[in-house]
Amino acid sequence: MSKIVVAIPYFECDPEKKKVLRDCVASLNGYDQLLILSGKQESLPKAWNICLDTAFNQMGADYCILSNDDIILEKGNLMNLCVKDYVLSPRVNNSVFKIFHAHIFAIPKDIWKKVGDFDERFKVYWSDTDYAKRMVDMGIKVGICDSVNVLHKHPGRTIHSESGSVEQNDRQLFIEKWGREYFDPVMGK
Repeated sequence: MSKIVVAIPYFECDPEKKKVLRDCVASLNGYDQLLILSGKQESLPKAWNICLDTAFNQMGADYCILSNDDIILEKGNLMNLCVKDYVLSPRVNNSVFKIFHAHIFAIPKDIWKKVGDFDERFKVYWSDTDYAKRMVDMGIKVGICDSVNVLHKHPGRTIHSESGSVEQNDRQLFIEKWGREYFDPVMGK
């Protein structure tokens, strides 16, 4: 049987954040171990990379479900996101606004080994879009699992503490890297 680790980077940016994390963890099911990476990292991609490396290399996960600390599992079981040869995200707020998003997704160890780490030159924004482009360019299947839904009740709560220039700088990095400011994993372009 496959081992599933849920990894959550956590930064206490306001007094209510502990409750948000507790509510998130209490809602989760369908995993074997939980990893909470506490403390602010130099970038969100750095935090994700630490979580993925720890889950796969130290905890022996076959799948890592990387999650924000402010989601609530409303429907389904996290193990349904863990499908060989796929990177799957659940529906968020009962809709699909992005095929791959870093709010929460499951990645098999073999795919992570193939794609590698998130690009740590990004601070917060565009890093998930960059990762999606890399995966699709490698022929990796990225999709949504309709049987799982999460509520993202507090979007951007942690990143609101970042300066306004971070989003613009990350956007510019994406444009420099890929020659455009968008990517649609469904269309592959």
